[in-house]
Amino acid sequence: MKNHIDRRLATSVGIALCVALMMSVPVVADDVDAVRAVKMDPEKLAGIDLPAEEPFMDAEDVLEGSHRPRGEILYYGDQLIVEVYEDDPATLRFDEPYIYDEFVTVLSGKVIVTADDGVSQEFVAGDTFVVPKGFTGTWQMLGNFRELIVIERQAYEEAYGTTAD
Repeated sequence: MKNHIDRRLATSVGIALCVALMMSVPVVADDVDAVRAVKMDPEKLAGIDLPAEEPFMDAEDVLEGSHRPRGEILYYGDQLIVEVYEDDPATLRFDEPYIYDEFVTVLSGKVIVTADDGVSQEFVAGDTFVVPKGFTGTWQMLGNFRELIVIERQAYEEAYGTTAD
């Protein structure tokens, strides 16, 4: 069972990174040697020494558990941002609609995402999904929840008013 999950996780992470790299690194026919894959830091993907992030949820939107986000941007491209994110077990309420699409690969733990229409979906390590722009509902993170996320750079900068450059 563990090998099946490891293979599934490796495949999902590989797909996420291929999508990210294909969309963010232009291939120039005359300069093909300049385009290289960007290896994601395996220690960060494993959750080792992830720095604390500022909580992005108001206390009243943490329905249960604690919200202690940790993470790091692993790739900051022209069009995409790839980040590893980790949080303690908690249920978070998203009343404000997501302002961007978010591609997610669960690296560890489990998350139950429940949309405001009442439909719940469960995702475990190795699963890949997209949270579409406009989503409202809850995220119930169980275990040591860690994810790899890919979002569009411009939307990230508009949301957080910052750049990583």
